[in-house]
Amino acid sequence: MMNRIFKWMIFPIIGTMTAQGAAQQAPLRQASSSAEASADRQDRPNIVVILADDFGCGSANCYGASVEHIKTPNMNRLAEEGLRFTDANTPASVCSPTRYAFLTGRYAWRGVMKHSVLSPPEGPLAIEPELVTLPEYLKEFGYQAAHIGKWHLGYTNMKMVKDLSAQPLEPGPRSLGFDYHFAIPNNIDWLDRIYVENESIWGLRSKGKTPYGKSFYKGQQYHGYDAPQAIAKNVTQDLSDKAGEWIAKTVKDEPGKPFFLYFAPVAVHHPISPSDEFIGTSGIGAYGDFIQDLDNSVGDIIQALETAGVLENTLLIFTSDNGGDVCPEEELAREKGFKMNGDLKGDKHLIWQGGFKVPFIVRWPGKIAAGSESDRMINLVDIYATLQELLSGKVLDPKTAAPDSFSFYSELVNNAAKKDARKSMVQNDVKGVKAIRMGDWKYIENKALRPADKARQKKNPKLAKPELYNLKKDSAETENVIDQFPEMAEKMQKALDRIREKGSERMAVKG
Repeated sequence: MMNRIFKWMIFPIIGTMTAQGAAQQAPLRQASSSAEASADRQDRPNIVVILADDFGCGSANCYGASVEHIKTPNMNRLAEEGLRFTDANTPASVCSPTRYAFLTGRYAWRGVMKHSVLSPPEGPLAIEPELVTLPEYLKEFGYQAAHIGKWHLGYTNMKMVKDLSAQPLEPGPRSLGFDYHFAIPNNIDWLDRIYVENESIWGLRSKGKTPYGKSFYKGQQYHGYDAPQAIAKNVTQDLSDKAGEWIAKTVKDEPGKPFFLYFAPVAVHHPISPSDEFIGTSGIGAYGDFIQDLDNSVGDIIQALETAGVLENTLLIFTSDNGGDVCPEEELAREKGFKMNGDLKGDKHLIWQGGFKVPFIVRWPGKIAAGSESDRMINLVDIYATLQELLSGKVLDPKTAAPDSFSFYSELVNNAAKKDARKSMVQNDVKGVKAIRMGDWKYIENKALRPADKARQKKNPKLAKPELYNLKKDSAETENVIDQFPEMAEKMQKALDRIREKGSERMAVKG
């Protein structure tokens, strides 16, 4: 880790380091030297972030889903015992960019992912080596860190990892500050169909591939690694079990040491694959069954924490990487009245609110009032700065880490003077189109970066026309009011340009 921080000190995150800038920037160790003092202040809670996959804002009872459709008692429990945000958003309407932003506090479009998701999905590692990641920051405060679940941020420095068994999968998560990694490399039922543990395929018996069968993805053959196969219907429980084992072992081996668990279930990404135990248990078919399987997974984590005796000293966040996605099973559920993304327009991949707005619940006994609610606008990229303030009482300079992350710590401790609330946020869709939110206003720039979409816009310039919506009056984004409010559109375009140019939204806001 010191090696990575040393690299950062030589190559700063934002811009070219001037002599004045170098004098202002302190090493991370110096910035976090108050770790011991902050331990007394907050007693360093364990931190668990559960990041569901393609789970829309209308997909839990505590966010409006009918109990006749689905039952989510464990998510409901978190809301009853914690704080439920009603304007929580993701930085992207697709997977990899959101996961990148969560771990770095930086919008993914500032790096290699200008559009789409990580492709090819096995490599290379998408997070730049000079960035100080969230698990690295937490390790400065004595945390043990694990990632268990979906990864989809790549491995190695190779442009394409054609054979996951041929070489150690590094750099990878353990190069970014995690002590332990157990993962589905990208999507459920993808061609590799294996688990990765640390830097290699879990349970690998021999190297090489023997392709077989047909995957969900256009019937392509599985790679056929000589290792235990990650059968889609078993993956949710396999990952929950592994997370529970890690919690138990960590608490037993290092009882006085805090831990950070980034747990990333594969539900409810397609193929819709509920565990056998949950097939037929919901009122809306397989899609609802998979949601209930996910809720059970949340319950497994709560139970593991309770059994280990650490639940009451754990800050637990439940959220999702983007909005819900359309698929045949979801369409059948919709016909029965289920609304995965509530009444919002759009879904995963798209620039509309249905692709960005997600559930976000925080449980922290003794600190957060049970059953509380907040309409504060937050973004998943903000988790990083929030945990900085929780542990050290301040947020690091954006030149040091998390340049696009704003702390919402004051909201957690019910000190809701919103002077520190973020005033804007940038979001992007699968095409690379960017939108900016400023309060109730949403401006869509409509400049696609994905080559095929960029070419279509060139042929038809109308497709690139900006749009403006007032979300307070029109949450479903049905009326483009850019012609009525050209000054607001111009103001928001300038704000977006400034955020791009500054290399940090926090720096752009400061002026």
